[in-house]
Amino acid sequence: MADLLTRPLLRREEPAWGSRVPWLAAIVATAWALLAGFALCVLPGVAVWIAEGAVGPLGDPLRFASRVWLAAHRAGLELGEGSFTLAPLGLTLLFVLLLHRSARWAAHSAGVATTRGAVAVVVPAVVTYVAGAGIVAALSATPGVAGDPLEAMLWAALWSGAAVTTGVAHESGLLADWWWRVPPLLRAALAGAAAAVAGLVCVGAVLMGVSLVAHAGRTGDLATALDAGLLGTTLLVVGCALIVPNLIVWSAAFALGPGFAVGTATSVAPDGVTLGLVPAVPVFGALPERLPGSLTWLVVAGPVLAGLLAGLMVHRRLGPVPAPGDDEIDEPDEEGGDGVPLGPALGVAAGAGAIAAVAMAVLALLSGGSAGAERLTVLGPVPWEVAAATFGLVTVPATVVVLILRFRRRPATDPEPDDDAADDDPAADAVDSGTDPAADAPPPPPPTTS
Repeated sequence: MADLLTRPLLRREEPAWGSRVPWLAAIVATAWALLAGFALCVLPGVAVWIAEGAVGPLGDPLRFASRVWLAAHRAGLELGEGSFTLAPLGLTLLFVLLLHRSARWAAHSAGVATTRGAVAVVVPAVVTYVAGAGIVAALSATPGVAGDPLEAMLWAALWSGAAVTTGVAHESGLLADWWWRVPPLLRAALAGAAAAVAGLVCVGAVLMGVSLVAHAGRTGDLATALDAGLLGTTLLVVGCALIVPNLIVWSAAFALGPGFAVGTATSVAPDGVTLGLVPAVPVFGALPERLPGSLTWLVVAGPVLAGLLAGLMVHRRLGPVPAPGDDEIDEPDEEGGDGVPLGPALGVAAGAGAIAAVAMAVLALLSGGSAGAERLTVLGPVPWEVAAATFGLVTVPATVVVLILRFRRRPATDPEPDDDAADDDPAADAVDSGTDPAADAPPPPPPTTS
């Protein structure tokens, strides 16, 4: 009875519900994520279709939903004279979270505890999602607009592979095991890069928020001029919210220096703003028309602070520099203690800057694209320019911080007593033996009397 009371109701090796068959759990979970994501894309189109009296065929909102789904996965759509490759990253993140959560459910249902078990869930899940992407691409095809099924399947494999793998590894506990198998120096570099990227994203969010507040009147005027009605305005607000992550990355590129484009022959950067006709999207009303001269370059302080944060993170992960005369250097650990020498520490800081540069280049690539023909063929920052600026503005501050902090020495330890001196000291010997040295001394001679 006591064993029944102390036994946990939910055990990882015995899921509370669901099938124990890995491939079946993976297919069910992925199909749920696929249908849930597609339903999110269908709802706006169906709402507009009903508001217009449902006069057209139901296939129209379904095709619209399939195109939105493909765009969120960054699968290009051919529009005749141009193409649409701009992915609303807000919707993309939502799809990734759905896949991640469904993968955790599948791993729990299948009782995944080993790498082989994880593969048995990940592979069927990715195959299911890729097959669904091919069906959605075929559903979206019309004479005027068509998507490439192969490209859609490749992007679906990329997104689902990343989300499902991390979800299964997280739920099964393999993610922590894999992380601790990474060499300590590489772990420190990855932690520093993550801190730098998080700092740059925060800088971009702050800049975007300030610009929205400063140009709130113009943004409201654009929304009013569209006169989309209650339903249309609601959908417009949702659409603008879905591209907020894109705008955050663009703002981070502005702080880094290269800036971004909102069409061909346009530029929004600290060295100047060149704008023409921009899309009639209310959130684009926050784009500045002019900048306050050279003071604009103060925004570069944000990336520099991100670099300082990366350096602090690297130093914390590596621990303080070993004191001179140490014969052994312990492995660097997460809790501090003995660290690595100065040279490798500087290399780790530079590695953190390089990893952050690659990550920001990927974000710049995913946040940009094209939204039609002519002027809208170029939107967003240039990835290699963002990478170069990130590497310079993160690596230099990070290495300087590590260089300064690594000169700190550990407090000197108390010297150990000399064994030879201790052996020659009778008082010490007496203390060790537990006797009183005064008791062993010869008695004094008796006093003499005259």
